[in-house]
Amino acid sequence: MDKLKQWLDLAKNMHGGDFWGNIFDQEFAKEFMNDPQFKAPFTRNGPNASETPNKTTTFPAIDIIEGEEEVIIIIEVAGIIKENIELGLNGNILTVKGNAQPVHPHLKITYSERFYGEFQRQITLPDTINPGDISAKFWNGLLIVRYERRVEKGEIIPID
Repeated sequence: MDKLKQWLDLAKNMHGGDFWGNIFDQEFAKEFMNDPQFKAPFTRNGPNASETPNKTTTFPAIDIIEGEEEVIIIIEVAGIIKENIELGLNGNILTVKGNAQPVHPHLKITYSERFYGEFQRQITLPDTINPGDISAKFWNGLLIVRYERRVEKGEIIPID
């Protein structure tokens, strides 16, 4: 430990007293931490937000699985009844919105990492489809949305 203290004192004297400040660019760190690109698009703001950990998260979590013939979107909505979920489609934007209710709303939540309240998430699909071509199923806390890809073969144009 003494050797470490000696090394820090030496480094401090060699760099004008601001050794660690010169090592770490403070302005860069501040810009990085405040850059909206690195923050998720949804911040917890449910009725018990003051009692939940202060963190930013994306809700609900999703997976998009692409195959040659179909696309599957898995939306994690554990603890939410399907009557409290709405699904919409506009072009290639799938929107899921709803309301996550506490399991015991009459009791005080003293600590929570789960999300409660209204939510909305827009998901950009890899294809533009018609609403009639999409199907959705609610299974074990997952909303599974799928559609078949239409492979349109254009006509062959002869080249003269």
